Amino acid sequence: MGLGEVFQPASLALSKVRNVVEPLLNDVLAKSSLAKIEAKLRYVPIVMPEGMRERYPARSKLRKKQMIYDCAPQLNYDIFVSGAFERQLREYMLGIESSAPRLSGLGASSDQIKEFQQLMKAHMERILDEQLGETRH
Repeated sequence: MGLGEVFQPASLALSKVRNVVEPLLNDVLAKSSLAKIEAKLRYVPIVMPEGMRERYPARSKLRKKQMIYDCAPQLNYDIFVSGAFERQLREYMLGIESSAPRLSGLGASSDQIKEFQQLMKAHMERILDEQLGETRH
C-alpha cells in the first residue's frame, strides 16, 4: 500500500491513517485464508479537492496476468482536511473494502471475499477502539 495521490493539505491526515491501518491490516490478512492467494492488492487512494478531482479520476484496475488489483478510488478530500480521525479512518477503509468484488478476478472464492469484508469491518472497529478508547460514544 502506498500513500496515494494526495493534495498536500490532506497528506498529513492520510499518512496518519495509513500508518495505523497498514501494518495491522497486513498482519490480519497474512493470517487469513486470503494469504493463500498468490496475488497483490495495491491501494493508492486519490484525495484531491474539487477543481482537481477531474484531473485525478478513480482508476482501479485488475491486472490479471500480474495477479494485481490496483485499487485507486477517489476519497473525500474534505474529510482528510477537516474531519475527525474516525471519519478519516472510515473513508480510508471503505476505499479498501471497495476492492472486495474484484478479488474474484484474483482467484478469491466467495467465502474469501466475505472474509475480506468481515476483516475490514472488524479491523476498523479494532483501530477505533485502540485509537479513540474511552472517548468514543
